[in-house]
Amino acid sequence: MTAPTRKDDDHRGSRTSLCLWLPTFELRLELVRSPELDATSVALLTPEEISGGRNVWQISERAAEAGVRPGMPVSRAISLCPSLTLLEPDPEHYDIATESILETLAGVSPIVQPEEPGRIHVGMDGMERLYGPPRDQVNQVLHTLLQILPRPLVAAIRAGWGPGTFGARLAAETARPGRPVLVQEEELGSFLATCPIVSLPLPSESLERLHRMEISTLGALARIPKHDLLRQFGPQGLEVRALARGERIHRVRPLHRSRPIRVSLDFPAPVGDRETLHRGLDRLLERGLKHPDRKDRAIRGIRMGGHLDRGGSWMVEATLRIPSARRKELAYPLRSRVHLTPPPRALVTLFVEFFDFGPPSIQTLLFERREEGARARDEMGTSSGEVSRALQEAVRELKLKLGYSPLYRVVEVDPWSRIPERRHALLALEP
Repeated sequence: MTAPTRKDDDHRGSRTSLCLWLPTFELRLELVRSPELDATSVALLTPEEISGGRNVWQISERAAEAGVRPGMPVSRAISLCPSLTLLEPDPEHYDIATESILETLAGVSPIVQPEEPGRIHVGMDGMERLYGPPRDQVNQVLHTLLQILPRPLVAAIRAGWGPGTFGARLAAETARPGRPVLVQEEELGSFLATCPIVSLPLPSESLERLHRMEISTLGALARIPKHDLLRQFGPQGLEVRALARGERIHRVRPLHRSRPIRVSLDFPAPVGDRETLHRGLDRLLERGLKHPDRKDRAIRGIRMGGHLDRGGSWMVEATLRIPSARRKELAYPLRSRVHLTPPPRALVTLFVEFFDFGPPSIQTLLFERREEGARARDEMGTSSGEVSRALQEAVRELKLKLGYSPLYRVVEVDPWSRIPERRHALLALEP
């Protein structure tokens, strides 16, 4: 039997992946900060209210033994485990820890791709020349993490090494702490055949349909003819079949991130009033837009958050469909999210962070009015020879490309003439 032909999604990135997975990543970080809770029943609450109340997000082993389950209402969890300790989430702390891990792993491999909190892919192509065989590569990466993480936390990481992010992720899910799973290229198909069908990136309704068809493993899915999957699931069916057979390799992508811009505001007293938060948001947006590191770039991704009174933090995030550098357009989605997910307690500090950027926004100011009411004299500021710096630069670039200025301005010549063509003239706009 010949091995299946494996196709890459493209030739960028690393074909070989090392997936590092730390289950209940956020709760483990909290237990590192409060080690006295490690031997007790602990539950981390959801960052937002669900159906008018708070639910359990992540739980410790002792809480699970008492019957507490993720997604359970707080009242139900406490009734099952009266000694349960409830912790408020601290999203800012988790983000800082993730950034530190990514920076540390970048010292081992230039290709690092976060998949979700607590799960990171490291590109390992060519690493055998530096660190030796795959098992030594895994040990080197885990040893590097000891620079920033305590030893018990590193010991709990599950590692999977294999071709492509999909295979490496499933290898990490089947691994145990301290026992990495290594999948070679020729073993990928047989390894994937035993994995459960829920491992596929499919919506829940598609997974339910596969279960009704009595398909529970990737091997069973791989044996279904192409035309049957195409009829049932469309082109997505062919994609998941290729994944299940080990014929599709998704490479590890290098992470390209702009350094975020953060501005913060300390309140003299804890603030829980929504109007005060909105005024603080407007003030921070103005400061952020004037920050010298922005360099006229538009904003695509923005966060708003703060530190809660008596510990913990709160944060909301928005991604704009069209990047903008206008304060009102940036404030609107954040205010909507504050309305849907307000801070659980009063805030002692407030911050705004720009973490994703678009192209420079200077082009939106090419024909901006110089002042209110200028239309009566010179609406665009060009007929009198007064041209903005942004427009001058645009004309220079066009002249370099075309050899002439394609922009003109309208100049009054004889406004009282009975012949319309004599009233105005077109003159080339020169910088």
